[in-house]
Amino acid sequence: MAYGTEGYTAPPRAQLLRRDLQMLPAWYCTTDGVTNILSQNVADDTLWLQQMSTSIGLQASPIAINRLQCRHSSYHPWGWDFDLRGRLLNACVAHDDLPQRQQIATLHKLAHRRMSITLLDRLGEVIDMEFPPRSIEASSVEEIRHFNSLYPTCYIKAPWSGSGKGIYRVLDDNSRNFATWAQGIINRQGSIMCEAPLDKIMDFAMEFTCSGGIASFLGYSIFTNDSHCSYDCGIIAPQCTLMQAIDTRLRQPGLLDALQKNLCTIITELIAPHYNGYLGIDMMLYNGHDGSVRLNPCVELNLRMTMGAVAVIIADRHLAKGSTATIGVSYYKSPQQLKAAIASASASNPLRTANGKIASGFLPLVPTYPDSRFLAHLTVLPN
Repeated sequence: MAYGTEGYTAPPRAQLLRRDLQMLPAWYCTTDGVTNILSQNVADDTLWLQQMSTSIGLQASPIAINRLQCRHSSYHPWGWDFDLRGRLLNACVAHDDLPQRQQIATLHKLAHRRMSITLLDRLGEVIDMEFPPRSIEASSVEEIRHFNSLYPTCYIKAPWSGSGKGIYRVLDDNSRNFATWAQGIINRQGSIMCEAPLDKIMDFAMEFTCSGGIASFLGYSIFTNDSHCSYDCGIIAPQCTLMQAIDTRLRQPGLLDALQKNLCTIITELIAPHYNGYLGIDMMLYNGHDGSVRLNPCVELNLRMTMGAVAVIIADRHLAKGSTATIGVSYYKSPQQLKAAIASASASNPLRTANGKIASGFLPLVPTYPDSRFLAHLTVLPN
């Protein structure tokens, strides 16, 4: 998305992530028709999907990119960008089956991190609550330094980035590394977002879907990030369990419901006319200076499928009643290390299903290949 045009070559590790997790859509794809998932390893993925169909009831089939030509389909990627559209066109996918360039340009604009400021401003017009310090969009290193003088050790973020790659904490705004990084982002993307640091208690999100110009609430997700602000682990549980975990800490009855309803209205107005698919709004509980627990209702907008939405759907479709699980994505230094980790987790916590639902144990959520390094996995927690 940040590249803003066709012809982008992803770094090798990002390409490997895309390949290793390519079958993750099997867990959230629609169940009311034939679903094909684009695959670079059709033989391996066919075998894995057959096994998952037998044990858990997944219904999907892999398809190679050279089989997309001369067939009309509806495409639902993790997220749209110019490069994906270009790669599908190169595979002879019909123009009419894909978003047009202007539609992608509109999504590119909506995915800019300044949208979080817009959403917070709109919420401030309709909800009476204590909001966090207002973020700014800076166009120079000096503007960042001024913001950091007001909010020491602030965060600066690239307007478009993913998996924590475009986030920098300003520990020393006189360092050469800071100035080089910040100026590079400004040169490439035109500006940079500055956010005040908050004393975080909990990360969570509200997940939504947009269809036919209307936004609908999908559910809550609770997750943790690693030290690089990348997704680390999420909770798969009934919605009532997740809401209770948030409300117990927040202690502001009715606030979550008010946010949910107003965000549906705002998203319907600003985003749903231009986008069909999933989106997530990351939020945060944090300690206020007066010792109270406060809420940042929009840390950022993710205009794409999210791991939080995956967790919500798995909880609804595939988790046994009364169970709670964790979902994570792990990287291993070698394929051998990955295989050893699977073997150890499976031996100590064997998978058990009941009536086609995951009742206990450890489960890889994707097949593994001879050179796999990334693994999406689920672990049911003891009751």
